[in-house]
Amino acid sequence: MTFRNSFFSQFNNFPYFTKQALSLSASNFEMKPALLNSYVAKALKKGELISLKRGCYVTRIFYEENKVDSSYIFFLANNLLIPSYVSLESALQYYGLLAEALNTFRTSITTKLPREYENSLGIYSYRSISDDLFSGFCTIKGSFEFTIAEPHKAVFDYLYYQTDRFTCSFSENILASLRIDVESLAKKEKEKLKRLISKFTARNITL
Repeated sequence: MTFRNSFFSQFNNFPYFTKQALSLSASNFEMKPALLNSYVAKALKKGELISLKRGCYVTRIFYEENKVDSSYIFFLANNLLIPSYVSLESALQYYGLLAEALNTFRTSITTKLPREYENSLGIYSYRSISDDLFSGFCTIKGSFEFTIAEPHKAVFDYLYYQTDRFTCSFSENILASLRIDVESLAKKEKEKLKRLISKFTARNITL
């Protein structure tokens, strides 16, 4: 095993790590920044490291062990952009509320500017929302802990972007036209959705 391999192996149990973490570790070996940059470039080229976004990585070993774990995928979605929570199509599919299946498109909500990151796990897309609507999410504890919209909020967020922020074109059959299985929502979630839509649009709907 080369020193480069040994250096990166210390991160094999990390779900992700930053360039700053690498630099801190490199300083313990009195490694100059130029050499660290060379190591990173070679490791990326050889596939020993995987870039999640600029300055953020995971080792190939950790990636292979966890790439099909949805909790890891959503955990990364939360951490690639903070603050954010999984919502829209990804959350609707997680709850079984969306007819279409998504393969590698991960959707989240943030209070920051919209952006996308593309990596080996797929495309991580973030839509921006106002602070007063950045709510209605919960924490799920699986192999990895992640934050995701509650069912009613996932539906609301989806409607928020698919109906031009609830303009006058909003109608009560919009859920069916967007192929959202609202009937699968628990009664309590339906009531939450109705209250949220009514508060935002000043109109009542029937679900």
